[in-house]
Amino acid sequence: MKTRWWVSAGVTVLLALACCAAVAQNGQNRGNDQNRGQNKKTYRQFNDKQRQYAHTYYNQNRNQEVFRQDNRWNNDYENRLQPGYVLDDDMRRMSRPAPYEMTRGFGPAPRGYRYIVIGGHVVLIDNGYRVHDTIHFELNLGH
Repeated sequence: MKTRWWVSAGVTVLLALACCAAVAQNGQNRGNDQNRGQNKKTYRQFNDKQRQYAHTYYNQNRNQEVFRQDNRWNNDYENRLQPGYVLDDDMRRMSRPAPYEMTRGFGPAPRGYRYIVIGGHVVLIDNGYRVHDTIHFELNLGH
């Protein structure tokens, strides 16, 4: 009788430990899944052909008013043009729709997205003004 009791007690303890370990492991995995989900944020990007077309267009049309850099543009604004950044009100006021002749070479923007020019950059943004990708031009301020 005592042996049966010890076996039952031992099995109960082992089951309790196994359950605790499984719950702890599951909690760790869930945390990792949440972190992975945050890092999986994907942004639409310009492809190489679009980048090349934009640079060619810019080199041929750099004197267009849309490419003139606003006097308020500074390094702080420059550093914000990263995927995921939502344009603030000042940046929204400085932005202009990208020239049709340029965007025609890109193909239509995906549904819910548009191309803008700001601070001498072509930027792909979504309807929430979130930056997805940027094409930087080397601005020649002496011209």
